[in-house]
Amino acid sequence: MKLLGLFLFLISLYSFSFEKSEAFIVTAYTNKFKVLSPVKRTNKVSVIIENKTLVKLIGEVVTDKGVLKEMVTIKPGKYKSVELEFYKNSKYYFIPLSPSFQKVVLDFGRKAYEIPSKE
Repeated sequence: MKLLGLFLFLISLYSFSFEKSEAFIVTAYTNKFKVLSPVKRTNKVSVIIENKTLVKLIGEVVTDKGVLKEMVTIKPGKYKSVELEFYKNSKYYFIPLSPSFQKVVLDFGRKAYEIPSKE
């Protein structure tokens, strides 16, 4: 019985050991971007972009073929949610234009990941 209790405890620790989401949550910081991605790939997905910097964030969501899906402007300390259709054979990116930053890959099924600034 104790062994079963220990086993269930370890499984619960494993299941809570990484963050999960039903939407892409892209958080902008001064020197990095953090992305929380959905575990399962679906056709319609929300992309929530949070601006935790002290300046207005302007960016766009594009496909790997350069097709613009959405343009956003977000004031400091605010967020914006956009609803997008994701197609199976395409990759999607959030590209910060102002302040400029490297493109942020929107990749399904990954643990929370960060994109540091290029130095």
